[in-house]
Amino acid sequence: MQLRHYVELQEELAVNYCKLAVVSVDAPAVNDAFRAGLGAKFPFLSDQERKVVKLLDMTETSKSRGVTAMPYTFSLLPDLTIHNLYCGYWYVGRPMLDELRLDLREMMRKLRPDFEGPVG
Repeated sequence: MQLRHYVELQEELAVNYCKLAVVSVDAPAVNDAFRAGLGAKFPFLSDQERKVVKLLDMTETSKSRGVTAMPYTFSLLPDLTIHNLYCGYWYVGRPMLDELRLDLREMMRKLRPDFEGPVG
């Protein structure tokens, strides 16, 4: 569901010189098929061996499923500094598109002195 929302947002992000990427623990072939099925133009990266999710301590261990990756969304500045972080362990913890738009607005204010328009 969340990825369908990101597909809705992808054209808007492109106009604003923003980029979107998804990282999952699925195999590259699964990611490619899922990406194509959604009509996503942004990259789907694979952390199949769970190296990154373990490094960032984004895992959960359960008796029934073993080690699983917890869903996080990061808003990153151009230097890859984290501007905002959303833990989507519960679906309602994942960012709404309007929250991402607000993050982008805040980041643009920090980065662009002309964000508010020409100074007269």
